[in-house]
Amino acid sequence: MKKEDYRYPYRQKREKENKVKYFKVLCTIICVIALVSGILYQKGIIVIPTGNNRQNTGEERTTEDTQEDFSRFIQQVFVDEVTDNSITLNYTLKNKSPYEIEETEASLGDVGIDAMRESLFVSENRLASLETFEYKKLTDEQKLIYDIMKKMLKQNLESSELLEYTEYLGVTSGIQAQLPILLAEYNFYSKEDIDTYLELLKLIPDYFMKIENFERQKSKDGLFMSDTTAQAIIDQCKEFISDSSDNYLIKVFDNKIKKFKGLSEEEVSSYIDTNKKEITGYVIPAYESLTDTLTSLKGTGVNPNGLCGYKKGKKYYEYLVKTKTGSDHSIKEINDMLDKNIKQASKYMSKIITDSPDIYYESQNIKYPYDDPKETINHLQKAVKKDFPELSDNISCDVKYVDKSLQDSLSPAFYLTPAVDNYENNVIYINNSEKYDLSKIFTTIAHESYPGHLYQNCYFASTNPSPVRSIINIDGYTEGWGTYAELYGYYLAGLDRKVAELLEKNTIATLCLYAKSDIGVNYLGWDYKKLEKYLNQYGFSAAQSRIIFDSMVAEPASYMPYTLGYLEIANLKKEASEKLGSDFILKDFHKFILSTGPAPFDIIKERMDKWIDG
Repeated sequence: MKKEDYRYPYRQKREKENKVKYFKVLCTIICVIALVSGILYQKGIIVIPTGNNRQNTGEERTTEDTQEDFSRFIQQVFVDEVTDNSITLNYTLKNKSPYEIEETEASLGDVGIDAMRESLFVSENRLASLETFEYKKLTDEQKLIYDIMKKMLKQNLESSELLEYTEYLGVTSGIQAQLPILLAEYNFYSKEDIDTYLELLKLIPDYFMKIENFERQKSKDGLFMSDTTAQAIIDQCKEFISDSSDNYLIKVFDNKIKKFKGLSEEEVSSYIDTNKKEITGYVIPAYESLTDTLTSLKGTGVNPNGLCGYKKGKKYYEYLVKTKTGSDHSIKEINDMLDKNIKQASKYMSKIITDSPDIYYESQNIKYPYDDPKETINHLQKAVKKDFPELSDNISCDVKYVDKSLQDSLSPAFYLTPAVDNYENNVIYINNSEKYDLSKIFTTIAHESYPGHLYQNCYFASTNPSPVRSIINIDGYTEGWGTYAELYGYYLAGLDRKVAELLEKNTIATLCLYAKSDIGVNYLGWDYKKLEKYLNQYGFSAAQSRIIFDSMVAEPASYMPYTLGYLEIANLKKEASEKLGSDFILKDFHKFILSTGPAPFDIIKERMDKWIDG
């Protein structure tokens, strides 16, 4: 599984009510309303009419007024989201001045049931504010933003009875796995960024403590993770802090600070000493505490199987699939779709092998044109120009390698989304662990670079979308495109056409089998034996089935965005091709998908129907 966007899932924070010990009797209701409204306005929870906004005056707003007010509304939402915590702000914006954002105190945001409830409160009020705008008076771009926000806010509210099923920890997507990369890639644009970074290190113990308390409550409620998952996270934490004096974050910081321009030798030395002190005094103890807590809770999990083993587990899985994929299909419809694609892919592969037996052996011993990641990226950057819209050649990509202490918990490669106002500068990490064969990583790099995530992100950013679009995350759209690009990579590698087709169909079938396993384990109630029996008919060994089972239990619905997202895009492409016939141009379709940007697939389809008619 590949991870490319390491921003925190954006969380909203409601202003805590001030504790007022004494209220004078003469305080009127109007004063109280004014006070509360002021607090909510400051937090961006409600929008007070300004300028030409006449929504509460009885006068109808003009089209121009409506569009201006909507722009202010989404701009405020953007600012509220990116200032929720320091990491999101640092990863999203290089230059804060255009948004009138001042330097804020270091913050990691908040976690736990109360934080999630506050998020729901914000969603509810934002939805109410959103629906005050007269839809027909908005621009086409504003209508798209309106549709996306409305759908996502409503989906967020559906989680109100499922909050206790949330999981902050995970073998690959958990905060304990992501945090080292988040900190390593924290941007030092100024000395203030360095100071904020060092303050963030001090906040980690308290942040982890809240997660530990949340896990203790899950244990009491009978919702704690399986022993296998807990042990995997424990081992991961121990590996990361195994060498405290030469920790990954110490080495990375030392290199970054020495390259930072404008610091004196004394300042460099002071920063290096301070960082080492904070890592050994705060970060490592936080990971030790998390390890101790999980060790003490291990064995309290009552369900060794998938989500459906819990009371509301099936409902929560439905919610996860919907929010992660951006697809409105029911689980049954998705399951049927997967069966259909497995059957089609298998049939196609059988025909290729029957017609040309040598193709199978060639596919087992393929040699890609490049095995060096940088050379691969350079090749792909040129190769995509035929079928994909033009993108500036000024886009840069820094290839980095995963530290040894993190290799076991991270995927073969991943892309880090850059700041919206610095999208030309990109980073891709390669995991050169012994368990990954870099000579076979060509299509994985296509997934992460061209025509995958790097290209996808940079192209959309080049269209100058509203900043609020940068905080909208639809994994199904993002990872669906990444998978689409990965499969396209076979045809960009200079392979024999039939070999490329065989490899493509095999990958599709494999992805569908993973997604089927996910549904089976987390929705249909398959235990390990039932999953093993199912996968065995497709050639999976018992050991492979065990790894897949443990993965599905640990992180439900994680494979769905890759598979279902790809199938949704493939279906859109097929529909466009059939309706346009000889007028269908692949590059134009790619441009449409990329220009639309992250959105639920039903909304994309509505826009595509108009695009086809146009």
